[in-house]
Amino acid sequence: MASPPSARTGPRPGGGARARPLLRDAAFLRLWSGTTASGLATWALPFVLGLAVLDDTLAPGVLGLLLAARTVGFLAAVAVGGVLADRHARRSVVLWSSLAAAASSPLLAAGLGRSDLLMAGAAALAGAGQGACRPAFQALTAEIVDAGRRTRANAALTLAVRGTTLAGPAATALLATVVGTAALLLGIGALWLIAAFVPGRPGTRPAGAAGAAGAAGAAGAAGAAGAADADDAQDPRDPRDPQDPQDPRDAKGPASPGGTTHPGGQRVPGRRTRRPGRSVRPVVPAPAGGTRRGEVTAPQLLAAPVGGGPSPERESRARKRSSLRREFGEGLREARRHPWFMAGLGALAAVAATAYSVTAVVLPVISRDRYGGEFVLAAATTAYTVGALAGALVAARLPARSQGRVALAGLATSGLAPLSLVLPLHAGVVLAAYAVAGAGIELFNVPWFTATQREMAPDRLARVSSLDFLVSYGLAPVGLALIAPAVAAAGAAPVLLVCAVTCFAAPAAAAFATGARHLSRPRGNLSAAAPDN
Repeated sequence: MASPPSARTGPRPGGGARARPLLRDAAFLRLWSGTTASGLATWALPFVLGLAVLDDTLAPGVLGLLLAARTVGFLAAVAVGGVLADRHARRSVVLWSSLAAAASSPLLAAGLGRSDLLMAGAAALAGAGQGACRPAFQALTAEIVDAGRRTRANAALTLAVRGTTLAGPAATALLATVVGTAALLLGIGALWLIAAFVPGRPGTRPAGAAGAAGAAGAAGAAGAAGAADADDAQDPRDPRDPQDPQDPRDAKGPASPGGTTHPGGQRVPGRRTRRPGRSVRPVVPAPAGGTRRGEVTAPQLLAAPVGGGPSPERESRARKRSSLRREFGEGLREARRHPWFMAGLGALAAVAATAYSVTAVVLPVISRDRYGGEFVLAAATTAYTVGALAGALVAARLPARSQGRVALAGLATSGLAPLSLVLPLHAGVVLAAYAVAGAGIELFNVPWFTATQREMAPDRLARVSSLDFLVSYGLAPVGLALIAPAVAAAGAAPVLLVCAVTCFAAPAAAAFATGARHLSRPRGNLSAAAPDN
């Protein structure tokens, strides 16, 4: 009996033939174009809204409300998007989430200067579309690009995003001199339409993508669980537990007009037959002394709630909510099976909550007060992006040996940014620190995304990616909210030192996790799975 294929590996396209170069792969180029368009649209929205503040079309307080609404929409949708991307075709999730984000652009343009409430709702819709498409894009990359080319593919995707953030401000500011803010918002919607329609469909779906609940490496078990979930979706009022071994519909053997066969082998006559192409539930006669199906005994009638039970629609909604929680929990359990992932995610969240907050809140103040203007602020953020572009190029050719330690060391370089601001050093030192930090974050990102796509079970990859984005992005607003009061209470230098030490210590601690050296579980633990409870 052939063993099921491992979730960690898979045959190369073409039966082991040499893979086509990425720049000549039409499927990847379409994916790259869609990802680039979504990344540019994601970056452009706060920048365009900032331009609206400069021309007095939008109040600064309203801008903060819109950005907060977008963040709330992102965090609310990213987990749901991961579940849907593992339950349905990833390409379809990319399509509908991008269309939702595209629909927010004309709403923002319509509410500009007229209705703050309409703009807040549209900003939340834009964040929801962005959040839902991010894990779907990550999983779609693993479907379209074979394992041997994913490092370069992720580097190419990163280069596109960093390139747009480098050239985007100048291009957008130039367009703003020709067209108004409303036209720029509609242009963001056009970018989301590109993200929706340009990426192609992969040739095959991963095993168990319909909601598998089996072991990560067993494709057969995953497919069986996915079929059970699909059967539940046909009849939402069916109280059947898909894991109940005594369910008559889980019985072995063909259906016949004479009845059904229970797992124990006893044959019970039934009154309904299975029609071709339609699954029906056999009616089993009641035991002697009991009641027939549909009849209610007096104790049951007395115990029933006044006003009747819940409606089928309410039961269906409750079942769907429970299914979303259960399926996201499966993604969390898949992540827990990989200690290196949980440790790295914790380190990434710590760095995002500290280094990002320093750049967003403290750097502008120091640039103005210490260096006499905005030059250091603009130059430092530009140096960070240039360093990230260089880091992505290096990461594309990074050898696989000890890539986990190199990635975590790159993440730790983020601590150089707050450290360079502690003392009144030359501006060139600050710029160099930010350039190194930018290179380091991409030395982390590229192997991190590649390892996640390689190590996680394919039918749970989108949910694990949604957990990644949920934790790393979700803690960033916490740091932004706390750093300003901390600076006011203790001063800038102590807060910057704490942030720098956190950025150094968190990746160093993550390096001791099991599998952190190669961003992979040790070979001896491949068959060991975390308990499902």
